[in-house]
Parts: sequence; structure tokens; C-alpha cells
Amino acid sequence: MELPETPQVTYQDVLKMAVLLAIPTMLAVIYYGTSLRFQQTLSLDHTNPRLYNFWTNALVHEHRPGDGHLIGNLGGYLLLVFPCWVLQIYCEQERRFWAGLGIILAIGPFIISASSYLAFYEILSFEIQNDRGFSGVVGALAGFLLMSILHTFAQKQEETVAVLSMGLYFGYLMLGFGILTNRSVVISVGVLILFGMFAGTRTTYVASAAELSEWGNKNGRLSLVLLVSILVSVLGFTASLPSDITSGGGLTNIVAHGVGILFGMAVAGSLRYHYKRSSAEESAAD
Repeated sequence: MELPETPQVTYQDVLKMAVLLAIPTMLAVIYYGTSLRFQQTLSLDHTNPRLYNFWTNALVHEHRPGDGHLIGNLGGYLLLVFPCWVLQIYCEQERRFWAGLGIILAIGPFIISASSYLAFYEILSFEIQNDRGFSGVVGALAGFLLMSILHTFAQKQEETVAVLSMGLYFGYLMLGFGILTNRSVVISVGVLILFGMFAGTRTTYVASAAELSEWGNKNGRLSLVLLVSILVSVLGFTASLPSDITSGGGLTNIVAHGVGILFGMAVAGSLRYHYKRSSAEESAAD
């Protein structure tokens, strides 16, 4: 579905945007408007875990050496959530976006925190007393965006064009991620993927660059949304999986970030399967 040439903002659109903005607003209010003692009760102490803290620790952030922890997560959330939303609108699956966001916010914090607790405390015997932050949820949005991009390719493009688009996406994702995090192996993988796709265009299984360009010219607005989404996706993965996990005087919880990404991908994939199966059953019933 193409968005209208002159989109009109409705009351429902404003309400939906308000819901999306309410999440970072709540995090900021908790950070700046409540006491440190209260925030400490919300963080997860691996040495003395309380069940509710597996959810509430996503609501609080580190105060030292400043509010960078909070600002980074708020920026990541805002950067990722809107491309996810717009892509699902283009695919006429807005309900899937809201269902996915609801699952990520309701279940994600527990899955992410539990994985972090098991990895650090039960397996590695690290006694972390202040496990907190929204970054695992941000990672889940990065995973959800990755799957949304792939689903858009699959739904909106012919098969051979979609194969080329997916290959180029993974190639540029690896290349950009490797360059930004200074990982030479990842850069090499990205280059190999791009070379592989170039070779694939000589076959009947992968579209040519001219065919992809033609599709882009016919779907200009969607192409722009996809380009922005791909750029945001690269930045999201770079922020979630940094090369230096000791920045800012603390330790980046790489386990939470990685589990978040995988969880977001699983949510998007499961919802697509569910809606596809439901549509097939309805068609069969008719």
C-alpha cells in the first residue's frame, strides 16, 4: 500500500504517535523526577533478585558519569521505532507492528533480564548488583526492524529483485557494522556478500541492478523509507554490539543486547507466520 501523496494526519495518527512518545517520556520522568533510592529498588540485583525487578530494571538508567545512558537509549528507541511502524503501514500490517511492540515491551524485559542473570550470575558467577537499562529493548527493536525490512522486500518486490535487495542489505549491514566497530572480519564478510550478489546478477535467480533501479523509480517513496530504515538498522546494530564494551566507565551488557536483537527477530517472524497462517485459514474457509 502506497501512502497517499498528500497524507492527512488524523486524530488516530496523533494518538498513535503520542503512545510511541509516551514510552521515552516515562523513562525520562523516572530518571529525572524520582529519587535515586526509588530507582535503586527498580534495578535488578543478581545477588538478591526479586521477580518484579526482571521487568522494572528496564525503566531505570545509570546516573554516572551523567545521563548518557538514558539519552543513548531514548535516541535509539526513537530512531528505530518509527521506521518499524512506517514499514508495516506500507505492508498493510500495522496491527502486526502494534502487536510486536506490545510483546517486546511486555515480555522482552523479562526475557532479556533473565538471560543476563543466567549468563552472568549462574554461569560466569559475576555478582552484578545494578543491572538496569532499556538497551535490551532497543536491541529488540533493532531485530524487529531487520525482519521488517526483509518482509517488505519479500512482499513488495518480485522474487529475483527481493533476492538482490536482501543480499545487498546484508552485505551493506555487515560492511557498515564492521567499519563502524572496526571489525575486519565482519568487513570481509560484507565485501564477500556484495561480490557474491554481483556475481549472482549474472544468473536468472538474481535480478540485475537495472531491474532494482527500475523498481526503485516506480516506488520512490517506499524506496526512500527502505534506504532510511537500512541506515538506521546499521546504526542500531552498531550501537547494540559495540567493539568496546567498557565505554563510559561501565560495562556494556552485551548479553542483554544480543538477546534483545534475537528476541525482536523472533517476535517479528512469529507474527508474520501467525498472520500468514490466519489469512490462509480464512481463505480456505471461504
